[in-house]
Amino acid sequence: MPLDVELSSLSAGGTPELRADWTETANKLLLDALRNEKQARDIQMAVFEDAKTDEAKADLANQLIKLHGVVGNSILLHQYNPQAALPNKNGAFEWSIGPAAKALKETYQADYALFVWVRDSYTSGGRAVAMFLAAAAFGVALPGGQQLGFASLVELDTGNVVWFNLLARGSGDLRNAEGAANTAQNLLAQLPK
Repeated sequence: MPLDVELSSLSAGGTPELRADWTETANKLLLDALRNEKQARDIQMAVFEDAKTDEAKADLANQLIKLHGVVGNSILLHQYNPQAALPNKNGAFEWSIGPAAKALKETYQADYALFVWVRDSYTSGGRAVAMFLAAAAFGVALPGGQQLGFASLVELDTGNVVWFNLLARGSGDLRNAEGAANTAQNLLAQLPK
């Protein structure tokens, strides 16, 4: 599926400011890195192409990408945080983007779709100064940039998420090919064949 990637710069106050130029570069580099991983792992994968779909199907694909981001963030909250675990799940991994995913199966003759969501932030000069001053004056550590992402494998017959991998770290740089390759390797770690 098309990637859902956004890069931002952290202002002095810690507010993320979206950087369209970085985001565009990161999307290209991460897609290339994922293609390289596909070849290295000998995975059969068809890349989503808008040209294969009509406007309605392209809109549905965009809605599924957005829904994947919401479901993935719910997984992060409720599956990885014991205090926020949903009692009706009893610890089971049961998540879905719904049966609308079946339209992708029909268009691409695929059984599964790989969704990737990444938010990457970088410490600006102003933020670095704020971090230094907070540490020097008050002994307080302010957070800097971080890389948060996840990849999901969705069964297209049902829309069920059958595999999920979290990437959360204070390092990584999607603005260069080496960083994108490292992120792709981490996102696809233990991807089932």
